[in-house]
Amino acid sequence: MPASGQETELTLLYRKYADFIYGIALSYLKNPADAEDAAADVFMQLLESGLTFPDELRARAWLAAAVRNRCKNLLRHWLLKKRTAEEAMEQIPTEDLTPELHDVMEAMLRLPEKYRLPLMLFAVQGYSVHETAEILHLNESTVRTRIARARAIIRKETGVEDA
Repeated sequence: MPASGQETELTLLYRKYADFIYGIALSYLKNPADAEDAAADVFMQLLESGLTFPDELRARAWLAAAVRNRCKNLLRHWLLKKRTAEEAMEQIPTEDLTPELHDVMEAMLRLPEKYRLPLMLFAVQGYSVHETAEILHLNESTVRTRIARARAIIRKETGVEDA
């Protein structure tokens, strides 16, 4: 593919999935600056690789896997291991949040990764169970179970029944 065609495809992918990639990175790294860097790294990797995708589902799945891998690599660094849910909450604008929603967000950030990611994709990003399963390379029943368990953990920690 000519460079201009690849750049156009990359631009479209960036516009469509930048927030999605940033959201996944933030859920892992718990720091907006680090999440922005990880998202940028993923798009640079895509640009340098010259990859093209036959459809949007494969593009989204590749981007999700790439940002997940990038974040896992970053988390191996000892400074980032010290991030906490409280530090992440300090970076999120909370003026408009009710105290209950603030507590739910803190509890969500403390969830283990295997529960946090499906819940973030489904409840925060708005993907269906099927799409979430495709992105995370899991069975749909596994995604539904993890979302239910994540909600149960949040309800137990916060006492909020709508979690």
